[in-house]
Amino acid sequence: MSRRTVMVSALSGLGVAAVAAAAPAVPAFAGAASRAAAATPATAAAAVEPTRSLYLPAVGHAFTAVSDERTIHLTLASVDDVAGGADAGHEHRFGLHFTAAAGYEAADGIYTLSADGVPATTLFLVAIGPRRMTRSLQAIVIRNL
Repeated sequence: MSRRTVMVSALSGLGVAAVAAAAPAVPAFAGAASRAAAATPATAAAAVEPTRSLYLPAVGHAFTAVSDERTIHLTLASVDDVAGGADAGHEHRFGLHFTAAAGYEAADGIYTLSADGVPATTLFLVAIGPRRMTRSLQAIVIRNL
């Protein structure tokens, strides 16, 4: 694992934690999330809080990621423990690794993710790997309940 990968993982984790903690108190984020959720009929229902058990059965399944600017078709490659954490298997602290379908360039942003049998969730996805060559996206979820 490269130093860059570790740094991106750590920084994206901090960003997701900050967005998740600030969501109820920041109307601008709530509006962006609801706009993204309303972007397609499949995600019009209220997005649910992301948990490890929500995503584990969906490894290998196709997801649609919708933002204000784009729609990307993804496959959930893995659900991982947060690097350096002592919370292996924790329900509210985990990483998601997605791969984009051919023809899509990964881009950082807030996306509403949906898949058959999986309720819609809104997450900040970060492109990982070399620029313009990556088709991988990652989300880090760290929630303190």
